[in-house]
Amino acid sequence: MKKYLLLIEDESLWQKFKSKIKNDINTEIMELIKKRVKEDK
Repeated sequence: MKKYLLLIEDESLWQKFKSKIKNDINTEIMELIKKRVKEDK
């Protein structure tokens, strides 16, 4: 498995995202990626 570093410049945006997630951050990001890939098809 590859690991990536996520850099967030907008701290307030990051705080909003973290407050809305239900799972761990990695799972939430993977779900967002999968959703986006499906939308592009």
